[in-house]
Amino acid sequence: MSSFAASKILIFGGTGTIGRYITTAVLRAKPALQQVVLFTSPNSAKAKAQQLETWKSQGLSVVVGDLTSEADVKAAYNGVDTVISAVGRGGLQHQIKLLELAEASESVRWFLPSEFGTDIEHNDKSPNERPHQLKLQVRKYIRENVRRVKVTYVVTGPYFDMWVDATPGLEVAGGFVPEKKQAYVIEDGNGKVGFCTMPDVGKFVVATLKSPEASFGRALKVQSFVVTPNEVLAEYERQTGSKWEVTKTPLDEITAFESKLWGEGDPRATLVTLRRIWAEGGTLYRENDNGVLGVQAEEPDSLEAAAELNAPQDALTCEKRSASAFDKLMSLGRKTNAADCIPMTPASFAAISAIFTVGGLVGALAAGPLTSRRGRRLSMQATTVFYFAGSTIETFAASVPVMLIARTLTGVGAGASTVVVPLYISEVAPPSKRGFFGVFTQIGINLGILFTQTLGYFMSHEGAWRWIFGTGVIMALSQGLGLLLVPESPSWTANVKGDVVGARRALQRIRGRHSNIDEEVEAWGAGDGKPPAERERLLSGQDGESAEVGGGLLSPSPSASGARASEAHLGFVQVVRDPLYRPAIIAVVGVMFAQQLCGINSIVMYSVSLLKDLLPISSGVLTIVISVINLCITMASSPLPDRLGRKTCLLISIVGQGSSSLALALSIIFGWKILSAIDVLLFVAFFALGLGPVPFILASELVGPEAVGATQSWALAASYIATFVVAFLFPIVNETLNNALGGAGWVYFGFAGFALLSAAFVARSVPETRGKRDADEVWGRTRRTD
Repeated sequence: MSSFAASKILIFGGTGTIGRYITTAVLRAKPALQQVVLFTSPNSAKAKAQQLETWKSQGLSVVVGDLTSEADVKAAYNGVDTVISAVGRGGLQHQIKLLELAEASESVRWFLPSEFGTDIEHNDKSPNERPHQLKLQVRKYIRENVRRVKVTYVVTGPYFDMWVDATPGLEVAGGFVPEKKQAYVIEDGNGKVGFCTMPDVGKFVVATLKSPEASFGRALKVQSFVVTPNEVLAEYERQTGSKWEVTKTPLDEITAFESKLWGEGDPRATLVTLRRIWAEGGTLYRENDNGVLGVQAEEPDSLEAAAELNAPQDALTCEKRSASAFDKLMSLGRKTNAADCIPMTPASFAAISAIFTVGGLVGALAAGPLTSRRGRRLSMQATTVFYFAGSTIETFAASVPVMLIARTLTGVGAGASTVVVPLYISEVAPPSKRGFFGVFTQIGINLGILFTQTLGYFMSHEGAWRWIFGTGVIMALSQGLGLLLVPESPSWTANVKGDVVGARRALQRIRGRHSNIDEEVEAWGAGDGKPPAERERLLSGQDGESAEVGGGLLSPSPSASGARASEAHLGFVQVVRDPLYRPAIIAVVGVMFAQQLCGINSIVMYSVSLLKDLLPISSGVLTIVISVINLCITMASSPLPDRLGRKTCLLISIVGQGSSSLALALSIIFGWKILSAIDVLLFVAFFALGLGPVPFILASELVGPEAVGATQSWALAASYIATFVVAFLFPIVNETLNNALGGAGWVYFGFAGFALLSAAFVARSVPETRGKRDADEVWGRTRRTD
C-alpha cells in the first residue's frame, strides 16, 4: 500500500457530538478527497435534515441505513477505500461487525475506529478502567482478526470543551462555572492534563487521512495543548478581571465518590472515572504525534481560544459550554429550552447573519422614493416600526425561520436609516458645518457596534443573550418617542412639498429665534418664505436702487419660484438615466465600493488573530478595543471634512489604507507581528479619517433635493452589495492565495491594489463639495432663468 491515498471516505456517526466536527473538516479537505459519504440512520436523517442539506451542498453524499444491517453496511462500503467511525459510546460494540465487513469487502483498505479520547492502553492500569472496556474489545478483535485492512487510532485526549464544565451534582470531579465565577479543582490544581478541542479533532483526522504512510497501524496521540486547572483558572480570571471562588477536592474523595456511583449503577460514574483518570495524568504522554502530522494539520487551538468566554454565537446556537458535559459525552443529548438557545447549524447561523444584509439592501432601495415623496421625518418613523417589530421577534424567537424573518425586518430598518438619516442631518445642519455633523452618522454606527459588542461580552450566557436583542426594542421605542419632537426637514418642506412658510418656520426653530436664516432660505430657490403682507411692506419701502437690484434677471420670480417648488422628485431609475445626475451616481457608487474594496471588513475580522498573541487580553475584549479606537478616531476627525475638504479626506484615507495593507501583507509574510499590530491600528485610523464618515455626506451634496433620495439609495445599495461581495469572497480568495503561494497575507496585496484604483477614481470622478452652495456650484454648472 505504499502508493495508497485516501480518496473515497465513508463516515459512521458523522452527525454526532464529535462526528460533525470530523465531517465538516473532511468536507473542507475536498477536492483532495474525491468523495465523502455519510452513513446515517433514518431518525438522524430526519432530525438533522437541515445540517445534511448544508453538507450536501458542499459535496457530501448521504446513505440512510441501519448500522446493524449487514446488507446496508455492505452496500455503503461499495467503492469506498477509507472508513471513519465516529459512533458514540453507546455504539462502540457495533464496530466489530463494521470491521469484519470491511475486512471482507473488496474496496475498503483503511479503517479509523472511534477511539477519540483517552489512550486506553496508556499504562498498566488503563485496561482495568471500566469506561475503557468496549474500546479494548474492539482493539482485541482488530489484533486477532483484521489482516488486510490497515487500522489507525486517533487518540485525542479529553475534549477541553467538555472537561471545562462543572456538571451539576458532580462539581466534586472538577470544572468551572463562569456564570458564578466558581472553579472546582482536584488536589492543588497543578496537575497537568493534555487536551484536544472538538474542532481540532476534525483537523487531526484530516491530517491523518493525508498521511497514510505515517499513520498505518498506529495509535496517534494528538493534542491541542497541555495545561493545569490553575492555568485555566488564571485565564478566566484574566478575561473577567476578577478573582474566582475556588473549591479544592482531594483525589481520594473523588475516588470514593466514584465507587459510590458505580455501586449504585449511576451512569454518571463514567464521567467521574474519566475525570479522575485525567487528573492522575492519564493524558500525559512522553511525546505526542503532532509532529508526525504537523505539515498537514492546521494550527491547533490555543488555551486562550478554547477558553474564550461570552461568545454570543455559542450561547445563541446551543453550542455554549454551559451545556451538560455528561450529556455530550454520552451522546444522549437533551431537549433544549427555547428560552436558553436556538438549535442551529453553522450554515443556519451564517444565513441569519447574512439575511440582515439582504434586508438592508431592500431598505436602502425602498427608502429613496419614500423619503422623497413622504419626507424625512415619516421615513424615519417607518424605520422605527421595522426596528421595533424585528427586535421584538428576535427577542422571543425560538426557531431559525422566525429569526430569519426578524433579522430581515431589522435589516430593512437599518438599510432605510442609512439612507434617510444622513440626508436629514445634512439638511438641518448649518451649511458651514455639514461635514462635521455628517460624521455623526458614522459615529452613531460605531457607537452601536461598540454598545452591542459590550453587551455581547457580558451577556452571552444561557438566556441572557436575549437581552442583547431586547435592547433593540428599547432603542426603537426611544427613537419613536424622540421623533415626535423632531421637525420635518425644512429643505424638503420647501423644495418638494412647496410649503416655504412652514419650512422657514421649522428652520428658524432649529437655528434659534435670533438667528439670520435668509441666506439659507434663499438657497432653496423657492421664495423667501415670508408672509405676503410682510413681503409687500418690504417691497413698498424699497428705494429705486434696491428695487432694481431686487428685480434683476437673477432674482427668483414668482413663476420661477413656483416652478422650483413644485419640481417633482426623481426615482431610482430616473436619476441614473438623466445625464445631469449620472456623474453624481457614478461618484457615490464608486466611493461606496471603495469603502469596502479597500478592505476594512477583512482587517477588522483578521485583527483578532493578528493581535491576540501580542496583547494580554481575550479576543472578545480585543474586538471592543478595536471598536473604541475606531470610534475615538472618528470623533477626533469629525472637524476635518469641513477644514480639509471631503475629497482631501477621502484621498488621505485611501492612500493610508493602501499603504497599511501593503505593510500588513509584508509583515504577515515575514512574521513581523509587532508591525502587523501597528498596521492594523493604522488601517483602522485611516478608515475613520475619511472612507468611514465622508461617503454618508456626499449624496446630499452632489445633487439637488429633487434627486437626493434616489442618489442616497444608489449609494447605500452599492455599499450593501460591496459589503456582501467582500464578506463572501475574502475567505475564499485568502485561502486560495495562501495555498497557491504558501503562507498568509497575500490577499492584502490585492487590497493595496484596490486602494490605488480607488484613489485614481476619487481624484478623477469625485468633486470637492466643501463650501459649495448647491449641486450646481459643485459641478460648475450655471442654470439659466430666461
